[in-house]
Amino acid sequence: MSFIFVAHDTPEPSLYGAMAAILAAQKHLPLAHLPVSWDIARYPDACQHVIGEGQLMTSGLLWTERMNPQSAGKVMKLEALLNTYGTRDVVVPLGPMQIIQFTQIARQVRDSALDYELVTVERANQGYVFRRHGQTDEASGCWWRDRYGRWINQNMPPHTGPSLRIALVGSQSDQCSIYPATLAALGDAADALSLSLDMVYAAPQALEDHLHEVMENVDGILLPGGSAMCNVTGQICAAHYALNRNIPILGLCLGMQTMTTAIVQKMLGSTKANLAEADPDAQIKTFIPLTDTLTFPVHRLGDYQMHCRPGSRLNDILGDEFTVRYNHRFHLEPELKPDLEKFGLHISGTDATGKIADGIEFTHHPFYLGVQGHPELSSLRVKPHPLLTAFLKAAGLKRS
Repeated sequence: MSFIFVAHDTPEPSLYGAMAAILAAQKHLPLAHLPVSWDIARYPDACQHVIGEGQLMTSGLLWTERMNPQSAGKVMKLEALLNTYGTRDVVVPLGPMQIIQFTQIARQVRDSALDYELVTVERANQGYVFRRHGQTDEASGCWWRDRYGRWINQNMPPHTGPSLRIALVGSQSDQCSIYPATLAALGDAADALSLSLDMVYAAPQALEDHLHEVMENVDGILLPGGSAMCNVTGQICAAHYALNRNIPILGLCLGMQTMTTAIVQKMLGSTKANLAEADPDAQIKTFIPLTDTLTFPVHRLGDYQMHCRPGSRLNDILGDEFTVRYNHRFHLEPELKPDLEKFGLHISGTDATGKIADGIEFTHHPFYLGVQGHPELSSLRVKPHPLLTAFLKAAGLKRS
């Protein structure tokens, strides 16, 4: 039995574990991983990937679920990993700090009377390759990322179908190098619909002063999740833009919260409403901590059922119940719900208790829909998430 360590010396969180996932899929082996840390000041969403079992980890481990597919599993310290996988082969990714510590890691593996192999990932002219003992592993091929950040090892024919101009509210670096799931899920949906997407990466801070220039002629707007509260104002600006111009818009986690906040501001005629997390001093707090709920006292992480309101657009897309992956610590202020419903913002998805708003839609708009979870984490190239597909269909209707 052998531990196959895959060393990829890169600072990009979205690359961590990607080539290891490819190798594990090729060899039909499980992938396990050690604790790893990142420069959170530089990469605030580096560890925002959540597995179904309920644990946050490096965003690059998304590729384990997309390649195999299997859960990336929980983080294990080396001793636990050796005890768990000591009787079978396993692939283990190594990040930059782990590569520095590899001498100690290898010694502990040998002391446990286990074998190991070190495979390095090297940059080739076109993409990335595996190297063993100084030689390129030609059999495993060369791998690179397509225009949606997904890993491929052969050129794909270009789409000849219609093109849509989609604004993804976030910098290109954030969406490609830090948290790749949203862009990949958009690509999955575009492929299923034989669409080509002209991506507009709208940095949230730029939207505060250059909203109209950045958003000109877009067919749809996607507001992603994320932990950086500096993005909130820009997301709210984008939501107002979509409201005023009837542009299809989809919000994911933080995106649902900012979309809802835009509706609250519109309803009250005031910009003094904001997320408590983004502005603790806001006069009207739209989303407050989960600490006052019995079901999720602090943080909801992992896969849970969302219950969709009969007759809603969300129900048309997902059915009565749908498994959604969550990562949030705030929920819609309950006191706002009655007035929002009267104004036309329907809570179309809830948790099992019916008390936490998990999905919203504005009935006076062609497609204004948000979910508290992360559907992008459940998308596969061969099986795109229906919410992303519905969003692109709505954007296509606007174009036509």
